[in-house]
Amino acid sequence: MEGSASRWVALVAFGLLSTLPQTMSAAEPCKLLTVPEIGQVLGVSVSPTPVGTTGCLWTGSSQRVSITLRDATAWARITAIAPGSKIIKTNMSGLGDAAQYSGMQDTWTLSVKQGAGVIVLTVYGVTGERQRSVEESLARLALRRL
Repeated sequence: MEGSASRWVALVAFGLLSTLPQTMSAAEPCKLLTVPEIGQVLGVSVSPTPVGTTGCLWTGSSQRVSITLRDATAWARITAIAPGSKIIKTNMSGLGDAAQYSGMQDTWTLSVKQGAGVIVLTVYGVTGERQRSVEESLARLALRRL
C-alpha cells in the first residue's frame, strides 16, 4: 500500500509541475542527459520518452528518471511551502545558483535553478541517500547542457 501511495504522490507531483506555465525553450529536455550517462549512474539501461515540450522520462526495468524544465520565474512557486502541506523542503548548496529537495516518505525531487532555467529532476525506484546521490549526479550532468 505504501509503495502505491508513493507512486501516486510522485505522479501527481510530476503532473502538477508539468502544468506550470513557465517553460524553458532553449534546451530540449531529452538532450540534457544521455542514455549512457543515466545507465552509468543508475546501473540500468533506460530509454527516453519526451513528455510534451518541457519534460523527458527515461524508463528502465525498475527505475525511472524524469526531468522537467521551467523558466527561472517559476522558482518561487516550486520552492514555496504551501500552508498545511506535508511536503518537506530542504535547501542545499553547491549545485546551480540554488537547489532544493522536496518530497515526503520515499519520493524526493531535486529542483535546481541555474541562470534563466530550472531543472526539476526525480529518480524513481531508488530510495534514501542513494536517491539523493543519483539525483545530484544527474543534475550536475544536465546543468552542463542547460
